[in-house]
Amino acid sequence: MTFPSAWQKCKDFISPAKQSIRAAAISQTSHPEPKNAAGRPSSNDKREPILITTKDVISKPRRNILDIVTKAAGSNWVFVAMMAIMLAWVIFGFVDGTTDTWQIVMQNASSIQVYLTGILLLRQASNASNSLLTTLAELQSRNQISERLLRQLSSCQSMETHKSPAQKLLKDDKPIESNADDILFTSSGGDISKARYLWNITCKTVARGLGSIWAYILYWIGIFFWVGIGPLFQFSDTWQLHVNTATAVALTFASIFLQNIQQQQEDNLEQSLEYALRVDSEVEWRLGAITNDYRPNPVFEIPAPTINRIERSIDIFADVMGSGVGLLITLIVTIVWIAVGPILEFNDNWWLIIGTFTGLVGFIDGFVLRNVYYRDEKVAEAQFEKIAESDDRLLDLLNVPSPHQTPTKPRNFSTRAFAAAGEFCALSGVSVASVDVVFALLAIASIMKWSETGQLLCNIPTMIIEGFLLLILIQAHNIANAARGADFQSLLNHRLLLNHYVCELSENSNRSSSPHPQNPDEKSVDNTDYYPIDDKDNDIKTSVYQIANRV
Repeated sequence: MTFPSAWQKCKDFISPAKQSIRAAAISQTSHPEPKNAAGRPSSNDKREPILITTKDVISKPRRNILDIVTKAAGSNWVFVAMMAIMLAWVIFGFVDGTTDTWQIVMQNASSIQVYLTGILLLRQASNASNSLLTTLAELQSRNQISERLLRQLSSCQSMETHKSPAQKLLKDDKPIESNADDILFTSSGGDISKARYLWNITCKTVARGLGSIWAYILYWIGIFFWVGIGPLFQFSDTWQLHVNTATAVALTFASIFLQNIQQQQEDNLEQSLEYALRVDSEVEWRLGAITNDYRPNPVFEIPAPTINRIERSIDIFADVMGSGVGLLITLIVTIVWIAVGPILEFNDNWWLIIGTFTGLVGFIDGFVLRNVYYRDEKVAEAQFEKIAESDDRLLDLLNVPSPHQTPTKPRNFSTRAFAAAGEFCALSGVSVASVDVVFALLAIASIMKWSETGQLLCNIPTMIIEGFLLLILIQAHNIANAARGADFQSLLNHRLLLNHYVCELSENSNRSSSPHPQNPDEKSVDNTDYYPIDDKDNDIKTSVYQIANRV
């Protein structure tokens, strides 16, 4: 028997290997109680149900302080506060003059902020992935129990639904398929305020602009313009400071904006999936009442993805930087930087040191973050496809055609080109190459004895590429958000149809004097939630909010 080495133990402690996601949806059961108890017979001689939930079996870890800080950092208030600070810096420059110190202060502050935001983005990505996969496992858990219960019903096969064409669902007199982009923040179970709606629309518009090929072109035009005016400034340190300041401002805005829209997406998707779980719980309760089968939901397991050594190394770096260890490293470096201040007499060279450190590490963070996003997105995409297959099996048991799906819009050339650049930056080898670039820059700075020019050579190339990477990350967010909107649209359509036809089974069972209980406060699903638009089509209108309120 071989025991792990000390290094292996340390590595597993700092960055445990990814584990399988295990979860079981909360079971919905009912049973009759003695007279004068909560489940006593009602006035219509039917027993009122008592919902009993089993213990929630999930793999989702408890939130700690860093998770709370991560969520708060993506809030709208933090975004507005950071924009106010940047505005104050601009005003101070107009009043006091755009000195070198004024520029270096901005560069250092931006480097530290982007570095810390990178840590929080890594944490945010990890939390979002675990939360999403856990919820998907809960949905699969309930799908398994629904499939088992449906197979017990012989009446399913006698339904004539297979003679109908594929159904199309409508919400607010508009097909759900027509507003897939907005579904993540309009299907979470309630009306949103006008301010929230305008904020969402504004953020989505800005994200589309920053994630477009035109933003990419304008960014590099600005860089080449700066290179072109180099001879006018004799390629001096001031000339280098100008581009450093410009990229610092761009990095600060893009990183804070990315964190904000990522948190919005996570919150909206979580609320939307919770809504789908509520619809699922009603389906489970109805099927349990018909079959008198109240066994707990099974635990569903999503296996951990298979990764190679390079990807494992990237995960270790991401886990270290996206944890308290990363913050501890930052604290130690900051203390050392402050301690050497008197030795360097707090000159411009001293001011650049902290910016150089955070800039180089942030440069690696950008590539690691893109790689992590890409792999997490592939895992989520595969799980959504499996849920779609499972949903189709459930509808097939009811002889119900799958709902109409909106065809994917073909991408234009510019979108494909930008997406290809994003996929290239997501390669594991590119993340490794970024580390090699950092070591090469460190060697050059050491040869130049860490002078102001040497440090600017470390800062400028990394900040320029990091700014481009943030545009890539915003574009990747746009693609992922559109994909999740389409996935949830399909998931919601399937569940609303399933709920509708299970309600039919429940009503047929009650009309046959079934002894199983039914909630007397329930409204008829055919009158409240679904009804044909006219005799010539089979579109079904749904009231999402009425279902949510009833559940």
